[in-house]
Amino acid sequence: MTIGTHITFAKALFVGALVFIFASCQNNMQEVNALTVKNDSAQMIGLDVELTRSIKGYINVRMKAKKVRQLNAEDNVFEFPEGIEMEMYDTLGHITSQMSAEYSTYNDKDGIWEAKSNVDVSNDKGDRLNTEYLIWNRGKGTIETNQFVKITSKDGVIYGDGLVSDQNFDNWEVINGRGVFDVENE
Repeated sequence: MTIGTHITFAKALFVGALVFIFASCQNNMQEVNALTVKNDSAQMIGLDVELTRSIKGYINVRMKAKKVRQLNAEDNVFEFPEGIEMEMYDTLGHITSQMSAEYSTYNDKDGIWEAKSNVDVSNDKGDRLNTEYLIWNRGKGTIETNQFVKITSKDGVIYGDGLVSDQNFDNWEVINGRGVFDVENE
């Protein structure tokens, strides 16, 4: 064997080894994506956010949150993992109701707010709702829950197994209500 043949044989052996190594190191792309792409990863994160929504030039909702994460860009799903505070206004700029919760999500496609953990709602009449779970359907203009509720008003305290109300918490109905409250005789 000559030196030139020896070098050509060594090159061929080296190239063959590289081809073998790279051919045996293929990854299944679905497996790689499953390990690296998280469906619940945030698309966007905002800190100390204040959003204002207005209709015909009048502010009707103001929302504050320490943190907001956009979870799904296609449906515009937002998460508020450190809680929210909301105020609803009438056309004169007066606060008609307020809501706070320790955790919330909002689906812009459906117009649905979900509030969880220490949900507190109050209206300008002095009524106050406490529950652990509440849904605000912006399209229907309602709030509701099928969880335990406590409503404190000037007439007393009412407990129940759920609630349906308009979004301003003006006209509400408690499901399976019980408690101590004043009743007017007519």
